[in-house]
Amino acid sequence: MSSTPGLAAVSDSAGGAVAAALSAVDPLDEVGAICGRLNAAHADLIDLVTDLVREESWAIGGIRSPEHWLTCFAGVSPATARDLVRIATRSAELPALSREVHSGRLSLGQAAVVAAHTPTGYDQAVVDLAVHATVPQLRRALVKYDFATTNDADADSPTPPPEPFSVAAQPAELSMWFDHDRFHLSYSAPADIGALVQQALAEAKDALFLATDTKEQGRRVRLADAMAQLATRSLQAGTTGIAGRADKFRIYLHLDTTGQGWLTTRGALPPHLLRKWTCDGVLQPVWETGGTPVNVGRAHRIVPRRTRRLVEDRDRGCAYPGCAAIHHLECHHITHWADGGPTNIDNLISLCPHHHDRHHAGDFTIRPSGGRPGRFRFATRHGHPIEPAAATAPPGTTPPPVQPAPPRYPGPTNEILHLDQVRFRRRSERLRQ
Repeated sequence: MSSTPGLAAVSDSAGGAVAAALSAVDPLDEVGAICGRLNAAHADLIDLVTDLVREESWAIGGIRSPEHWLTCFAGVSPATARDLVRIATRSAELPALSREVHSGRLSLGQAAVVAAHTPTGYDQAVVDLAVHATVPQLRRALVKYDFATTNDADADSPTPPPEPFSVAAQPAELSMWFDHDRFHLSYSAPADIGALVQQALAEAKDALFLATDTKEQGRRVRLADAMAQLATRSLQAGTTGIAGRADKFRIYLHLDTTGQGWLTTRGALPPHLLRKWTCDGVLQPVWETGGTPVNVGRAHRIVPRRTRRLVEDRDRGCAYPGCAAIHHLECHHITHWADGGPTNIDNLISLCPHHHDRHHAGDFTIRPSGGRPGRFRFATRHGHPIEPAAATAPPGTTPPPVQPAPPRYPGPTNEILHLDQVRFRRRSERLRQ
């Protein structure tokens, strides 16, 4: 008789578990509804990015690209930001992709693969497959597919004979000069050497964590940063048993006691460049009598190495919001060294070369944050904080009307994809049939 309450408790517990199991929502049904809402939100975000790119409203102080803007303010990873921008910028030339994204039948991952690998004119054929395929299946089908984009008439035309004198075979040429207070460089080389230089610049650009941007002007700026990166690497590199060559091949910036500065054999430098280069570098005093140098003092760093290590360990990379650069950082004085700012940890911040340059050019400002050591606030040149806006509704605002639920996301069919049977046809070919 004493065991009866225990058996009753076990029976009640088992009955409750069965009831809970019977009332549980099928995860397959639930994931379709959740992903439908997620796809609708992604479609709205893509529309926002489309406007962002078209109007260039992402270009606030220090922001490099639309991808960087999304990383700062949308909280997405750099890879997701690249996907969003690629889909948005290709929506006009891939109308079928845009249509299915807004219908909710394509996820962000599926749409990103289509946008990355589909030539213009094949979007409808590719989308017809994409709505049924998983992302790995879609990537395997598209990444090596030989889209028939070559005109048959052009393929059958004879190859023209080589010219007796070919400009393409001429040796590489390089010239450089100063003009209007700027350095100019012109380089021309055969295609194979040019490809080598191009790959070196591409690798340096990737090392600087520059975001992808299809605008020609933005691409030139990034390649210019990559060129400076290659120069920095060359001077910092050493050979077996030999230290880096930066001490021999050094840029000399001359400063006088009046605050003026100039390069060796060159003209005066503008104030913002003087402030930048006196943030972090090596000083070597020279004493003059009657305008004639009489003694040279011992060189010493503006920011000691031990202080630099502490600042870099605190910031763990470029401190500008959303910047992923972690190498080749420069120490910047919040109160400029030229203005008497101290070289201590609380007055120093790590910046990548790009953001260090843009700050001294006046694109954004940096201020200490609320008296907390090592915390800083960034703002545009107009004083607007570079941070997400507060989501506060004005008093008396009428709540938005309830929107109907987005359509359920059907998802991939998870059938076997036979790649040897995949054929994509151009839009014009589909219309002729």
